[in-house]
Amino acid sequence: MIESVPEYETGWFVGGYDLVEQPDGSRKRYYWAELPTAVVVTAVTDDHVLFVEQYRPTIRHEQLELPAGVVEAGESYTAAAERELEEETGFRADSLSVLEEVWVATGLLRHKRAYVFAEGLEPTEQNLDANEFLTPRAVPIEEAMSTVRSGAINDATLQGLSLADAKGLL
Repeated sequence: MIESVPEYETGWFVGGYDLVEQPDGSRKRYYWAELPTAVVVTAVTDDHVLFVEQYRPTIRHEQLELPAGVVEAGESYTAAAERELEEETGFRADSLSVLEEVWVATGLLRHKRAYVFAEGLEPTEQNLDANEFLTPRAVPIEEAMSTVRSGAINDATLQGLSLADAKGLL
Protein backbone atom coordinates (compact mmCIF):
# COMPACT_ATOMS: atom_id res chain seq x y z
CA MET A 1 0.00 0.00 0.00
CA ILE A 2 1.31 3.42 -0.96
CA GLU A 3 -1.16 5.49 1.06
CA SER A 4 -4.50 5.26 2.88
CA VAL A 5 -6.80 8.27 2.56
CA PRO A 6 -9.97 8.73 4.62
CA GLU A 7 -12.28 11.00 2.60
CA TYR A 8 -15.51 10.99 4.57
CA GLU A 9 -16.18 10.66 8.31
CA THR A 10 -19.60 10.65 9.95
CA GLY A 11 -19.00 9.36 13.46
CA TRP A 12 -20.78 6.19 12.35
CA PHE A 13 -18.43 5.20 9.55
CA VAL A 14 -15.33 6.33 7.69
CA GLY A 15 -15.02 6.08 3.92
CA GLY A 16 -11.87 6.37 1.87
CA TYR A 17 -9.39 4.57 -0.31
CA ASP A 18 -6.03 2.88 -0.27
CA LEU A 19 -3.66 3.59 -3.15
CA VAL A 20 -2.05 0.24 -3.93
CA GLU A 21 0.74 -0.85 -6.24
CA GLN A 22 -0.45 -3.98 -8.00
CA PRO A 23 1.76 -6.96 -8.99
CA ASP A 24 2.16 -5.58 -12.54
CA GLY A 25 3.45 -2.23 -11.20
CA SER A 26 0.29 -0.26 -11.95
CA ARG A 27 -1.46 1.73 -9.23
CA LYS A 28 -5.09 1.51 -8.26
CA ARG A 29 -7.38 3.07 -5.67
CA TYR A 30 -9.34 0.54 -3.61
CA TYR A 31 -12.29 2.24 -1.95
CA TRP A 32 -13.52 1.11 1.46
CA ALA A 33 -15.91 1.94 4.28
CA GLU A 34 -14.94 1.28 7.88
CA LEU A 35 -17.73 0.41 10.30
CA PRO A 36 -17.60 -0.27 14.04
CA THR A 37 -17.35 -3.87 15.23
CA ALA A 38 -20.78 -5.39 15.84
CA VAL A 39 -22.43 -8.38 17.50
CA VAL A 40 -25.39 -10.46 16.40
CA VAL A 41 -27.25 -12.49 19.03
CA THR A 42 -29.00 -15.81 18.47
CA ALA A 43 -31.09 -16.04 21.65
CA VAL A 44 -33.10 -19.16 22.47
CA THR A 45 -35.77 -19.60 25.11
CA ASP A 46 -38.53 -22.18 25.58
CA ASP A 47 -37.87 -23.75 22.15
CA HIS A 48 -38.12 -20.36 20.44
CA VAL A 49 -35.61 -18.03 18.79
CA LEU A 50 -35.96 -14.38 19.75
CA PHE A 51 -36.03 -11.87 16.88
CA VAL A 52 -36.82 -8.19 16.45
CA GLU A 53 -38.94 -6.70 13.70
CA GLN A 54 -37.80 -3.35 12.39
CA TYR A 55 -38.10 -1.12 9.37
CA ARG A 56 -34.80 -0.61 7.53
CA PRO A 57 -34.89 2.73 5.64
CA THR A 58 -31.82 1.82 3.56
CA ILE A 59 -33.72 -0.98 1.81
CA ARG A 60 -37.25 0.36 2.44
CA HIS A 61 -38.43 -2.90 4.01
CA GLU A 62 -39.35 -4.22 7.41
CA GLN A 63 -37.20 -7.16 8.43
CA LEU A 64 -37.27 -9.90 11.00
CA GLU A 65 -33.73 -9.89 12.39
CA LEU A 66 -31.67 -11.26 15.21
CA PRO A 67 -30.88 -8.63 17.86
CA ALA A 68 -27.62 -6.85 17.05
CA GLY A 69 -25.57 -3.78 17.74
CA VAL A 70 -22.22 -2.07 18.02
CA VAL A 71 -19.51 -3.24 20.39
CA GLU A 72 -18.55 -0.27 22.58
CA ALA A 73 -14.89 0.59 23.32
CA GLY A 74 -13.44 -1.85 25.85
CA GLU A 75 -16.50 -4.11 25.73
CA SER A 76 -16.25 -7.86 25.08
CA TYR A 77 -18.44 -9.53 22.48
CA THR A 78 -20.49 -11.27 25.16
CA ALA A 79 -20.95 -8.07 27.18
CA ALA A 80 -22.09 -6.22 24.05
CA ALA A 81 -24.44 -9.09 23.17
CA GLU A 82 -25.90 -9.09 26.67
CA ARG A 83 -26.47 -5.32 26.55
CA GLU A 84 -27.98 -5.32 23.05
CA LEU A 85 -30.23 -8.30 23.79
CA GLU A 86 -31.68 -6.61 26.85
CA GLU A 87 -32.01 -3.18 25.20
CA GLU A 88 -33.70 -4.50 22.06
CA THR A 89 -35.83 -7.36 23.40
CA GLY A 90 -36.26 -6.89 27.13
CA PHE A 91 -34.58 -10.22 27.97
CA ARG A 92 -31.36 -10.95 29.86
CA ALA A 93 -29.36 -14.13 29.25
CA ASP A 94 -27.59 -16.12 31.95
CA SER A 95 -25.32 -17.84 29.41
CA LEU A 96 -23.59 -16.27 26.41
CA SER A 97 -20.90 -17.73 24.17
CA VAL A 98 -19.16 -16.53 21.02
CA LEU A 99 -19.98 -18.73 18.02
CA GLU A 100 -17.72 -17.03 15.47
CA GLU A 101 -15.93 -13.81 14.63
CA VAL A 102 -15.84 -12.82 10.94
CA TRP A 103 -14.73 -10.05 8.61
CA VAL A 104 -17.76 -8.82 6.62
CA ALA A 105 -17.81 -8.01 2.88
CA THR A 106 -14.03 -7.72 2.65
CA GLY A 107 -14.12 -6.41 -0.91
CA LEU A 108 -15.61 -3.15 0.38
CA LEU A 109 -15.83 -3.05 4.17
CA ARG A 110 -13.47 -2.90 7.09
CA HIS A 111 -15.94 -4.40 9.51
CA LYS A 112 -15.81 -7.23 12.04
CA ARG A 113 -18.86 -9.02 13.33
CA ALA A 114 -19.15 -11.55 16.14
CA TYR A 115 -22.00 -14.03 16.47
CA VAL A 116 -23.04 -14.82 20.03
CA PHE A 117 -25.38 -17.53 21.30
CA ALA A 118 -27.55 -16.68 24.32
CA GLU A 119 -29.75 -18.90 26.46
CA GLY A 120 -31.32 -18.96 29.89
CA LEU A 121 -33.38 -15.88 29.13
CA GLU A 122 -35.26 -13.97 31.82
CA PRO A 123 -37.62 -11.07 31.05
CA THR A 124 -36.49 -7.60 32.10
CA GLU A 125 -37.41 -4.40 30.31
CA GLN A 126 -36.81 -3.24 26.76
CA ASN A 127 -34.66 -0.08 26.67
CA LEU A 128 -34.48 1.15 23.08
CA ASP A 129 -32.21 3.90 21.79
CA ALA A 130 -34.04 7.04 20.58
CA ASN A 131 -33.67 5.95 16.93
CA GLU A 132 -34.78 2.32 17.46
CA PHE A 133 -38.32 1.17 16.80
CA LEU A 134 -38.19 -2.58 17.37
CA THR A 135 -40.80 -5.18 18.17
CA PRO A 136 -39.55 -8.41 19.77
CA ARG A 137 -40.92 -11.62 18.27
CA ALA A 138 -40.39 -15.23 19.34
CA VAL A 139 -40.47 -17.87 16.60
CA PRO A 140 -40.45 -21.64 17.25
CA ILE A 141 -36.97 -23.04 16.61
CA GLU A 142 -38.20 -25.45 13.95
CA GLU A 143 -39.79 -22.55 12.03
CA ALA A 144 -37.03 -19.96 12.50
CA MET A 145 -35.08 -20.49 9.27
CA SER A 146 -38.14 -20.81 7.03
CA THR A 147 -39.74 -17.77 8.69
CA VAL A 148 -36.82 -15.44 8.08
CA ARG A 149 -36.26 -16.77 4.56
CA SER A 150 -39.91 -16.13 3.64
CA GLY A 151 -39.45 -12.33 3.72
CA ALA A 152 -36.71 -9.76 3.30
CA ILE A 153 -33.65 -11.25 4.97
CA ASN A 154 -30.22 -9.95 5.88
CA ASP A 155 -26.88 -11.72 5.98
CA ALA A 156 -26.37 -11.36 9.74
CA THR A 157 -29.63 -13.11 10.60
CA LEU A 158 -29.05 -15.93 8.14
CA GLN A 159 -25.46 -16.41 9.34
CA GLY A 160 -26.38 -16.27 13.03
CA LEU A 161 -29.04 -18.94 12.65
CA SER A 162 -26.83 -21.08 10.42
CA LEU A 163 -23.88 -20.95 12.84
CA ALA A 164 -26.04 -21.86 15.84
CA ASP A 165 -27.66 -24.69 13.87
CA ALA A 166 -24.29 -26.04 12.65
CA LYS A 167 -23.09 -26.18 16.28
CA GLY A 168 -26.21 -28.16 17.27
CA LEU A 169 -27.68 -25.35 19.36
CA LEU A 170 -31.03 -25.08 17.56
